[in-house]
Amino acid sequence: MRVSPLHLLSDFDGVWTEPTREMHAVHDTVVGELARLSGFERAAMEEIYAGFGQQILAAPEGYGWQIDGKMSSYVDEDFFALPTAVGQFIDQAPCPVSAALRAAVLQEWQTVMAFLDHCYHSTCDRFRALNKHDLAPGAERVLSWMLEHKLTICFATNAPAGKVIDWFAHHGYEVADARETEPGATPLRVYGRAGKQWLGPSGASIEVGGRTVQVDRPQYREILEREQPDAVVGDVFSLDLSLPAALRAGGSPGAPQALGLMHMRHTPEWLQRAVGPAPEGWVDWLVPHVTALPRLLAQLEARPRPAVLGGR
Repeated sequence: MRVSPLHLLSDFDGVWTEPTREMHAVHDTVVGELARLSGFERAAMEEIYAGFGQQILAAPEGYGWQIDGKMSSYVDEDFFALPTAVGQFIDQAPCPVSAALRAAVLQEWQTVMAFLDHCYHSTCDRFRALNKHDLAPGAERVLSWMLEHKLTICFATNAPAGKVIDWFAHHGYEVADARETEPGATPLRVYGRAGKQWLGPSGASIEVGGRTVQVDRPQYREILEREQPDAVVGDVFSLDLSLPAALRAGGSPGAPQALGLMHMRHTPEWLQRAVGPAPEGWVDWLVPHVTALPRLLAQLEARPRPAVLGGR
């Protein structure tokens, strides 16, 4: 028996990247397309879009990434969820302007959400084609530190695997496709299109800061059970951390010892209240920046850890 190297499972966008430019590009596409479809002037459409956003963020518990009638993530925790939430607002048509926009969108698209999905994916594809990388400052130095200290890092992201592979390759790091390699086979691996948003039929949930958070995420659970990470880090609690938090609280074998939530400018107060030592707190670390990870992981490395048969 021996103790394996410390194993980190991490989200990518929002942890290792600075997502603001990509998100602004998505907003720009949505505003431009809404203006084109509706006939509104671009400046007027920008004002309308901003107004919708203000109304959405005034009642964030009602908006976000909805799948089969359940909230997979909330708009105020998920930096990339606002355009989708604007689509929900338009689809609900709570005012004459939103109703007019809905009618305009449906002249060209089967559903409002199909329109939003097109705007999002086409913009992200263009962004990746035009940008060799958009890593957060210091991200490559953090990765270098982790590799020097013999950590293994697996990225689980809803972005395509090629984004992670290409952006780190720009800095000279080789990231393998995790679906084509075994855990521990190489220090850097990635699950692209990880499906963390997809929910199972059980409706299992936990209560966090007054919100109901869904934790039956079968595609993500498969990744967690295969990787059995010592720590999980992400910027969206519902997508990245709710399932590992529930597994740990339930005493599941192989559940992570530590969970880290990136402290973004938009991180809502209800999630900040969830930070604290387990079992009372769902999250151990509120991580101010990717460059804080070496300090936190060094603390975790110093803890006694259970031995595993044959390594990972």
